[in-house]
Amino acid sequence: MIGIGIEEYGDEQQIKTVAVPTATWGPGDLLISIKASGVNPVDWKVREGLLKTDFPYELPLILGWDAAGKVAAAGSNVTEFKVGDDVFFRPEMEKQGTYADEIVVPAHLVAPMPRGLTYAEAASLPLVGLTVWQALVEVGNVQPGQNVLILAGSGGIGSIAIQVAKARGAYVAATTSSRNSDFVRDLGADEVLNYDLGGMDTATEFDFMLDTLGGTSYGDALKFMKKRGTVATIISGRDAVRPDYIDALEEERQLKVSFVFTRPDGRNMNHLRELVEAGEIKPVVTEVFPLTVDGARAAHLVSKAGRTRGKIVLSAGD
Repeated sequence: MIGIGIEEYGDEQQIKTVAVPTATWGPGDLLISIKASGVNPVDWKVREGLLKTDFPYELPLILGWDAAGKVAAAGSNVTEFKVGDDVFFRPEMEKQGTYADEIVVPAHLVAPMPRGLTYAEAASLPLVGLTVWQALVEVGNVQPGQNVLILAGSGGIGSIAIQVAKARGAYVAATTSSRNSDFVRDLGADEVLNYDLGGMDTATEFDFMLDTLGGTSYGDALKFMKKRGTVATIISGRDAVRPDYIDALEEERQLKVSFVFTRPDGRNMNHLRELVEAGEIKPVVTEVFPLTVDGARAAHLVSKAGRTRGKIVLSAGD
């Protein structure tokens, strides 16, 4: 497989064209021709070597773990897909990625691409969508009438989390800057907390919080949580400094706090597909770059800046 990745860890200038052997597909696998790949913060964190303890990759490594494409071949035991089907998926993080011409993926991690979406739109959903589903549904068990707080509502995860929470019947508040207030409300947020207008404040008490920021932003939001509420966070110690007072606040409110590191899951992918096809969620793609070395470098710079609304995608142009 020919792809875009790294031969050594470093800054965006290390991104280059790399060639690695295409994995042999087994009876339960699909060979997928990639049409578009999502870009996520985990991509540049891997590139910089920040995750090499967790994922001791052999280099060269093709980056990207978020994609949509077309089935090029199917293993003998695969019955739910056939050659030519459009699909979207999040492959296994431990293996080669999706900034590539093709990839081998176990069929149980793949779902049919939602009807009506472009490849770029579909490629924007797997990683953020799975993160949101696993946080809100599996950890939070968000129910109709509950109050949900989403930190960073305009980002890739936040923009989908607002929509999924609303689809589950929750009252949803989201934090964002004042320039993104209308954008977040258009996604369905019932309440917007602007962190740049003299401090966040609300009379609402929340049953569940999705933390995508950590640090003082998370600490400041804890005061809005109900006692015995639930928090799902995607932030680890490498992502943000954890202020000393957070432990006491979590204990005082008797919060159940769970860390979510997204896992590939075809059943969850089908839940996302159903929500898209029912009109409950829509992809939020605001930056599309070509699936080239220059495109990947530019996408990483934009992603690392942390100011993008929704998702960044690399498109093969098909």
